[in-house]
Amino acid sequence: MPELPEVETVARQLAPLLVGREVRELVVLDPRLRAAPVPRLSGRGIEQVSRSGKRVLVRFSGARASQAPLWLAVHLRMTGRLIWLAAEGRIDRAHLRARMRLDRGALAFYDTRRFGTFEWFRSADEARPSGIDPLSDELTAARLRALFGTSRQSIKPWLLRQDRLVGLGNIYASEILHEACIAPSREVRTLGDDEAVRLRRAMRSILKRAIRACGTTFSDFQDSHGEIGSYQRFLAVYDREGDACRRCGDLVVREVQQQRSTYWCRGCQR
Repeated sequence: MPELPEVETVARQLAPLLVGREVRELVVLDPRLRAAPVPRLSGRGIEQVSRSGKRVLVRFSGARASQAPLWLAVHLRMTGRLIWLAAEGRIDRAHLRARMRLDRGALAFYDTRRFGTFEWFRSADEARPSGIDPLSDELTAARLRALFGTSRQSIKPWLLRQDRLVGLGNIYASEILHEACIAPSREVRTLGDDEAVRLRRAMRSILKRAIRACGTTFSDFQDSHGEIGSYQRFLAVYDREGDACRRCGDLVVREVQQQRSTYWCRGCQR
């Protein structure tokens, strides 16, 4: 499933292509995307494309001055892809779930397994997730330490909760904990101030490096141009079971936590 760096990559690529365009028509082909009523978008302008947690967030202006703006949050999930089409005539119909025609070009949503979702919001507050973005200035080390509280949960599954922090998934949680030298089974309540500092620093470092590499691709992720990410070449522990840790030389091990694979090094994570 695309995580924060992959979704950030898609949002950054789409923003200069979509902002300032006017919507001609939104055609939703998949009934699953029509679970909630699909508003009429004809005549609305695209004002902003950004990331909200693991979702691509698009802000539309009103079609007329008296009309309120509108937000669309696209969750790509396992196999969803938002692909920019400079010429709509080149569109591939296989696995096409929705198509947004613009005054120039089009945006297509493909999803092989059909897990992706569209959510519509009437205000920015409605669209805002409950957790804090790991790259936000709002997430200081002190705030992170406060979020730990007295939780007895292991830190690895805790990082995957979207009600505390938004955007982190299985790959980057393992990488962040390795960079911070924290064992994934540590109870959250046992982490001190110094470890909160290291964890916050590791989050920002890993996520920013992954964004520069356009994310990680193991099987399905493609950016808005249909290209794959390259951060898999730099992974320190994820999917490296049995390999030597690049920091201490001990072996990387794989364990299962809450039905998810966790990769870590017993030699340098405590």
